[in-house]
Amino acid sequence: MKGLIGKKIGMTQVFNDEGNLVPVTVVDVNTCQVVGKRTPEKDKYSAVTLGFGEVREKNLSKAEVGFFKKNGAQLRRHVKEFRVSTEEAAGFNVGEAVKADLFTKGQLVDVTGVTKGRGFQGVMKRWKFKGSQTATRGTHEYRRHPGAIGQRKTPGRVYPNKKLPGHYGVEQVTTQNLAVVDVDVEKGLLLIKGTIAGHNDGIVIVRPSIKVALREQHKAARSK
Repeated sequence: MKGLIGKKIGMTQVFNDEGNLVPVTVVDVNTCQVVGKRTPEKDKYSAVTLGFGEVREKNLSKAEVGFFKKNGAQLRRHVKEFRVSTEEAAGFNVGEAVKADLFTKGQLVDVTGVTKGRGFQGVMKRWKFKGSQTATRGTHEYRRHPGAIGQRKTPGRVYPNKKLPGHYGVEQVTTQNLAVVDVDVEKGLLLIKGTIAGHNDGIVIVRPSIKVALREQHKAARSK
């Protein structure tokens, strides 16, 4: 399996084996379950579909309910597909729970989440502008403004992607190479060092570090 779906519980702090205080984010992966599989014979690729979070049937569409019933799986609120090899997919059956012990203590992971929504913001908060540096006589109500945004006759327009005020947040962000500080299989919790994008109770995707995997592939290729 290439990852888990989880819910961000919040942040706390723990002491590691050396006695140092480590800030961690607690991720609940307790209700992860295999709800479907993709096979090369039928779908032209191999994958495992995971479901997370309990939900009532009336809160799902007919198509979603039909998907779960056709596969003989329990209803789940969130669904995510993970590409795996044919051999890896053979080790999982629909209806099986996928537990937190998929990851080990000390392993590096990539965590994907959706950042908090902050509404309409100015350039100083949205793009970290410094603001006006001439806050002396003659400067009025312009300390937090973006400044000049274009030219006059040539080209006579504002370039695309110009950093201006606008909606800030609600973006998918992946934080890479975070260490798994501890794994609680009984409670279905992962303690991951550092911060993760999103608000408490937000849905996150935890995967093994892609950079570590690529590094191992390059080492194997060089050793041949």
